Amino acid sequence: MMMAMMMAAALSAGDGQAGRPDLPLLAGATAAPDCGNQAVLAGAWCVSAPLSAMEGVAQAYVAELTGKGWLVADGGPNRAVLVRRKDGGGCETVQMLIVRDTSAPTTADSVAWLGVATVPGDVCAPEVE
Repeated sequence: MMMAMMMAAALSAGDGQAGRPDLPLLAGATAAPDCGNQAVLAGAWCVSAPLSAMEGVAQAYVAELTGKGWLVADGGPNRAVLVRRKDGGGCETVQMLIVRDTSAPTTADSVAWLGVATVPGDVCAPEVE
């Protein structure tokens, strides 16, 4: 439940692009603009993949973001939080969340979705020089 509230907060901020970071479609992922109709991912930028491949897809997106200067700040089995310092101080934050349809049987071929959303606000203090 807490994860759903955090993702919903991340998606509720700002303008129409607030929840949709600029990411490419990487190998193994399929575009999922409707995020599988998973309520916790509403408004996020999403891709899907078979459950058996989702760990590799998620690692590829973490690598994509870290290659653009993002740092992994927190994470768990189905989520990652990344931050990046902004020019002039403070940070921007994104959260990645993997979900699957828990009402269906779980198999290696089950579809899972990876949602990425910006987190509103600034989680970092300005950099001290």
